[in-house]
Amino acid sequence: MTTLLVGGLTILATSTLINWEGFQAITSSAEEFLAGAIFLFAVGMTFSAISQMGFFAYLLVNRLALGLFKSKKVWHYTQIVLILFTFFDLVYFRYTAFATHQETWLNYVILPTVLLIVSLVFAYIKAQQTNENAFVPALFVLFVVTTVEAVPALVINDPIWVMLMLCTLFVCNVWQLLWLHRLTAEPKKKSA
Repeated sequence: MTTLLVGGLTILATSTLINWEGFQAITSSAEEFLAGAIFLFAVGMTFSAISQMGFFAYLLVNRLALGLFKSKKVWHYTQIVLILFTFFDLVYFRYTAFATHQETWLNYVILPTVLLIVSLVFAYIKAQQTNENAFVPALFVLFVVTTVEAVPALVINDPIWVMLMLCTLFVCNVWQLLWLHRLTAEPKKKSA
């Protein structure tokens, strides 16, 4: 439930920051503002549900891959290759699909680079909170899984919806990732 709330609040905050003109348009009356806020909150909760499905799908795939590869190191290297492949795809496929004659491929490097840098920061935080082996899986979830979840916005290439969906999915994935070890930790027994 908290992830749903995080998704709803994140899209409201992101919409206020990124789409200020659209936000001003719906604040002309209290009824429009309330309807717009409820709509965005519901969309944020929907994005949050997508984030939760992707996160739990990764947890399943991670367990299966660890059993298949029989080595954490091989699975970590595989995830690193998939992270690099996803970065390339975010640049190349978006450039070939949406670039105009005036744009260079450098315009399409900005989004994946920012997403990767922020993912590196939160993966580092996760590794510090748990153990160093959590870094690569955390980075994979935050970069690759978030990118896959955001495909509906990426294929329509509307900058506002790309940012709204990516930010909401990313914050929800960070929330789940940073709370997972707290929720699965065994309770400490009181000594008598």
